Amino acid sequence: MTRYEFSFRQEVMLEKGASILADLFRYGQEKNLTEPNRPVQVMYDLVWTAKQDILLTTLEKELDHIEGQFDLAKEFLSRIETDGNI
Repeated sequence: MTRYEFSFRQEVMLEKGASILADLFRYGQEKNLTEPNRPVQVMYDLVWTAKQDILLTTLEKELDHIEGQFDLAKEFLSRIETDGNI
């Protein structure tokens, strides 16, 4: 992967992370789940940290790991929105 491709992937992942953060924030606000120990808030914090790590990483493998975290957070949100369970 060229440096340009790596940088482009970082940009795409930053956008993906921002989208997930916005969705988690919206859900937490709608359901009044803003206490720090709530699962939605914990997931938000984990995604926030992963998003910050994107620009610090230098390896494609690390980006893969972060993307896996984003995918997990998306699935988490999808399920709690569908099931209504937190």
